Amino acid sequence: MKFLEVRPQAVDRGQVSRKQKIGRLRPSALFPWILDGLAYLYILAGLLVFIMPFGVTLWYSLLTRGKSPKLTLANYRYVFGSFVDSLLLSSKVSAVTVLLNLLIVIPAAYALVCYEFKGKKFILTLLNVPLYSPAIILGIGLILIYHFTYGLYNSFLGLCFGMIVGTFPLMLLPVMVALKDLDTVYEEAALCLGAGPLYTFFKVTLPLMGPGISAGIILNFVIVWNEFLVTLFIAGPDYITAPLKVYNQILWFGYQNTTAALAATLQIISFLALILYFKLFGSRFLKGRFF
Repeated sequence: MKFLEVRPQAVDRGQVSRKQKIGRLRPSALFPWILDGLAYLYILAGLLVFIMPFGVTLWYSLLTRGKSPKLTLANYRYVFGSFVDSLLLSSKVSAVTVLLNLLIVIPAAYALVCYEFKGKKFILTLLNVPLYSPAIILGIGLILIYHFTYGLYNSFLGLCFGMIVGTFPLMLLPVMVALKDLDTVYEEAALCLGAGPLYTFFKVTLPLMGPGISAGIILNFVIVWNEFLVTLFIAGPDYITAPLKVYNQILWFGYQNTTAALAATLQIISFLALILYFKLFGSRFLKGRFF
């Protein structure tokens, strides 16, 4: 009597349908897929929220006025012809503010991180007050001080000092984080090899603070470049920055294509500054270099 031998038939995995594969998955296996999908949707929604206003502004800046608008670059020629003074003023204010902030922040951050003294937490809290204060409160306080006390209203120096008050914490915090993450073994090695304190600071400590310093620089530049509300209070009629120029154009002449071109120029320069930052310094930080 012979018994029939039944062998399991080999199944080609390529023939298994997608429906069968999904059916074999447990709910716990599908959960990471759902999380990934929600993450991508969240990123896409965020990109749409932030990019759409810029896209609309850029589109209108490339159109002519009239019933049948056409693509043109004439609006940008008008911007760099009539609004160039405001753009140059914004550039000067941004550069001077960043430079003065650097000169103040680096020693302040070093003292707050490397030394212990009474009232340290209280001082740090006071220095960070502009971060959680409304810009309009800051602007009103500055105009009262400038106009009635120091006479800095409607002056270039007063405009720069006002920007420093608002952006100082944004330079201080990244530099402090960079200092806290810094291993003191490098400084100790330099001192043991005969280097003086100043030489050690400028040749060892300062380059290692590079990521925090550069992050503070780019944050300060972009915020000062686009600052409107504080500038509205303290600038005065003789110092009209580019954001104020956009506001004045809309206030007096309505929304025009040339105004859209000026607003798009502000945004494009901000994006270029960020791209330049990541292009020049991003790879260096990953390799542990700054200069």
